[in-house]
Amino acid sequence: MTDERKQQVEPAVPVIWLLGKTGAGKTSLVRALTGEGEIGNGFAPGTRGAATHDFPATAPAVRFLDTRGLGEDGYDPSADIAAAQASAQAILAVMRLDDPVQAPVAEILRKTKLPVLLVHTGADLVPEPGAQIRAKAHMTEMIGRDLPSVTLSMPHEGLVTGLEALLDALDSFLPRAAAALRRADEARAFQNVRGLVLRYAAMAGATDVVPLAGLATVPAAQGAMLHALARKHKVELTPARLGLLASAMGIGSLVRMGTGLLVRQGIKLVPVAGQTLGAAAAAGTSFATTYALGRAASAWLYGTAHGKAPDGATLRALYDQALKGARHASG
Repeated sequence: MTDERKQQVEPAVPVIWLLGKTGAGKTSLVRALTGEGEIGNGFAPGTRGAATHDFPATAPAVRFLDTRGLGEDGYDPSADIAAAQASAQAILAVMRLDDPVQAPVAEILRKTKLPVLLVHTGADLVPEPGAQIRAKAHMTEMIGRDLPSVTLSMPHEGLVTGLEALLDALDSFLPRAAAALRRADEARAFQNVRGLVLRYAAMAGATDVVPLAGLATVPAAQGAMLHALARKHKVELTPARLGLLASAMGIGSLVRMGTGLLVRQGIKLVPVAGQTLGAAAAAGTSFATTYALGRAASAWLYGTAHGKAPDGATLRALYDQALKGARHASG
């Protein structure tokens, strides 16, 4: 596919059309993909029976278009369908495995020229493999053609399993959208280890108050943090992987960290001022740099565990953002 064709397929803010009946699980799916809690309230009115949800809201990377549930009494979806066909770049057709009445959805899928991913929800409601196979075959027969598909379970509110397969499939025709949603998944994973990173950052800051001690204690705290994060992400942190992480973050970032540490130790040796203001500044900076390292390393380890480690630009952006936030919080 040429670069020009890719640009035509996926604009700066790709639109994903959520197609399905009421109760199919569309809102739960978007909530799981974005990690946002109140998706239903976050949809803004679009056409008469459709709504959009931008993710993230302030600087959208993906736009979800949710047409009103098909098959509702008194609802003529023709105008909404025409508008969606014109603006969307792909369709997520959400169909519950325990609901064989999918004619309204199948009719649209038979005619559309857009890329389609079938999202079979309710695997927890139809646990028997044979029954799932028959339900999927029935849907394929109604649509009249084979389409790529994924199967999700939604056993209770807030829990959806099978999202990685969905993102892999989405990556084949909307790679930037898939990348944006993966970053959301990684950000949710970081919230589970953020307390650990904060503990090691606090440890690094506390031990960097004493002149020269920080030369040993700060790197030790950071090394222990990296190994603890690796265990959380179930990744073996071998020397080779440490080298890959250092390479991805860039030698410039690491040199700045090391040089900054040496400078802070020198300042603390200045009588009176260095031992008060200098020590406090050193502690705050070691806290911030350790937290930023933990944030970037967590993203790298998460990506490594899922077979898609982020590139250097992404890691450096995460590091810089976390460093700025930590400095603000500690200042």
